[in-house]
Parts: sequence; C-alpha cells; structure tokens
Amino acid sequence: MTSMLNVLQHTPWWAFAVFALLIWLGWQALWPRDVPVWRLLITPAIFIGWGIASLIIQSTSAPMVVADWSATAAIGAAIAWTTSRFDGVGIDRERQLVSLPGSASTLIRNLLIFSAKYGLAAAAAMTPAWRSELALWDIAVSGASAGYFLGWLARLALAYRRPSEPTLAERDVSIAAQRR
Repeated sequence: MTSMLNVLQHTPWWAFAVFALLIWLGWQALWPRDVPVWRLLITPAIFIGWGIASLIIQSTSAPMVVADWSATAAIGAAIAWTTSRFDGVGIDRERQLVSLPGSASTLIRNLLIFSAKYGLAAAAAMTPAWRSELALWDIAVSGASAGYFLGWLARLALAYRRPSEPTLAERDVSIAAQRR
C-alpha cells in the first residue's frame, strides 16, 4: 500500500489531468451525441502526441526503439483501419458536427491505453533494473496507440469526404415527418 501511495505522490500533475479528461470524454461517448469535429480530435491528439513524445524521449537510448515504435504503429494503424466503422455516424459539414452513436468502446480503449502507459512508467520507476526492458514495452504501447489513432483519423477523413449526406437538421426534420 505504501508503494502505491508513493507512486501516486510522484505522478506528475498532467497525468491526472489527462486521466480525468479521458474519463470525461469516454463517459460522454456512452450516449449518442452530436460533437464538433474539433472535439472529436481531442483523444487522438492526446495519444498521438503522447506516442510521439515517448518516441522522441526514448529514441536517443537505442536505435531499436525507432524500429519498435514504427512496427507497432503500423500494427495499430492496421487494427484501426480494419475495425473502425463509421456507418452509423452522421456528418454535417455545414455546421461541422459529427453525430455519433453511443458506445462503451471509447471509454474502455482510453482506459486500457492509459493504464498500460501509466503502469509501465510506474513499474520502470519502481524497478530500475527492468527499465530498459520496460522501455521497449512502453515504446511499443506508444507506437501502437499513436498508430491506432492515425489509422482511425484516416478512416474518419474518408468518412468525412463521402458524398454529401443530409445534414443533421434535415435528417431530424425527415424523421419527425415520418413519425406523423
């Protein structure tokens, strides 16, 4: 218990802020919602930025780090490309809004990636003898998460460029008319 409190006390303040933001964004994703495009990009920006920062920080320690990061980024991108579905997503280019169905996957994904990164950093701090091995795992998680979100962004960009669909307002009017 003492070591866990010690880990929490030495956790940088920004890790708590990122954790709270990821929970808040994941919690909102549980229900259908319309969000501005810029807000949809917050989570990918966090994980891509964190992944690139990890690469920059650790790339000076060994050339293998860049290869590890690149390989896992490619795997993450491939996973996102094959699993990301935007069929139930409505895009209103006029108002720059995206209509998203509710899902727990965003919250689960965010917490899994954050937990892996945080757990590896804590383990490296607690056991210096394992630092080099844990660094390779950390860079793999960083690459996979950055790659995943880059692949997800590519799929979103394709969905955004699809031929024009009715705006959300037009769709709401159409649904209301069908109910009468």
